[in-house]
Amino acid sequence: MKKDNRNKLIEATDKLLVTRSLSSITTKDITKESGVSVGVFYNYFESKEDIFKILVSRFFEYSLEQMECLKKNITGNNIRSEIKFKEFLISGIDKNWENQFLNSDILLLSRKDSEFKLQMYDINLKLENIIREVLVLIQPNSEINFDVEAKIVLNIIQNAYPVFSDFDSEVQKEEYIEKIVRIVYSICFSTISKE
Repeated sequence: MKKDNRNKLIEATDKLLVTRSLSSITTKDITKESGVSVGVFYNYFESKEDIFKILVSRFFEYSLEQMECLKKNITGNNIRSEIKFKEFLISGIDKNWENQFLNSDILLLSRKDSEFKLQMYDINLKLENIIREVLVLIQPNSEINFDVEAKIVLNIIQNAYPVFSDFDSEVQKEEYIEKIVRIVYSICFSTISKE
């Protein structure tokens, strides 16, 4: 029963974070959404940030697993790898956009919590390393700086959501995502040597 209440609180916070930032959510909002009392909340967590850290860890664990799967599916600079890569990008962008405040919430919390900030550096380093490995698989004979390319690709993906503008329609949104995918794809599958 206790584990059930803990999961209810985590799931309620996750649901609230889809449309709201962490700073706008209160403990009362979380308990109301989960159907448990404020007292029960404090049996499991000291603050809403504790739940957020769990959710962020789960999100990035999922991301790392998906990137490892992508790496296994990349066989070089060929059509099969291109298709797998594009599918991965679209799926990843869709997943990242489920919470439009994720990046800003992570940034704000990392400014207050040095341990969380170190965790985010560690996760980003792991993501960069996998992207670098994928780039090497795609372009094994290239002279490009894979470290720089991996950072660029990761930052484009992580910061793709247009924070200060809206889409006029779903069609425009899909065009935007397609353009992001093409940009990242062109970086990864380009055969241009460094200048």
